[in-house]
Amino acid sequence: MSFFDDSGPRPEEERSPVWRSFALVKDQLERLILVNLLWALQCAPLIAAWVFEMPPWLRLLLTLYSVVALIPATGLLFGLTEQLSQGVPLDKDLVLDCLKETWKPSLFKLLPLYSLFGLLGWAAYASGQQGWLLPDALARLLVLLLAVVSLYWGGLFALREDLAFTGMLAQSVRLFWRRPGRTLVMALVSLLTLLLGVVSIAGFFLIVPVLLALYQVQLYHSVVKG
Repeated sequence: MSFFDDSGPRPEEERSPVWRSFALVKDQLERLILVNLLWALQCAPLIAAWVFEMPPWLRLLLTLYSVVALIPATGLLFGLTEQLSQGVPLDKDLVLDCLKETWKPSLFKLLPLYSLFGLLGWAAYASGQQGWLLPDALARLLVLLLAVVSLYWGGLFALREDLAFTGMLAQSVRLFWRRPGRTLVMALVSLLTLLLGVVSIAGFFLIVPVLLALYQVQLYHSVVKG
């Protein structure tokens, strides 16, 4: 890119997960934007379902499509960002090959893991409706803890093919315990990035999900190698 200064950050020279992620984005920005748009396209039916008037059955169908389709799309993001971390140039063949390799593991690993957020969210809502203060507070706390340890799921998914979803959950807790400070800093950075993407809709559709996936893969590498 002509508007990038060649003296800027280089991936091989960066040790911070955040700055290494930005350096990797800089190297293949246009292709990563296309990958991000492919992921964001899976959100379109969900957005349409709740923005436009339509029959309830159609709204449910579109919502279910997005919920299911986003799982393999997220697995694809994790796989591609790991390839990017290894210096592999992104192209159409790599995307297709990565999709073939990750869509099935995504459904067996990522779907159960991300479903935990929905389960705990429902538990918090149901407890609140019943006025059960302690279960409500516990469920909300578990959601926060799960959000923090989920920062390792991208790296575990891409690099630990031997792990089932239960093993990924257990390993993510162990990795958090190994580097709690670094993990919490990355959690804060991820939250700020996500908020920026929500405020700036264009940022969400262009680069934010890819950047969040890169954060996860780079955090995993930094903790495992550190």
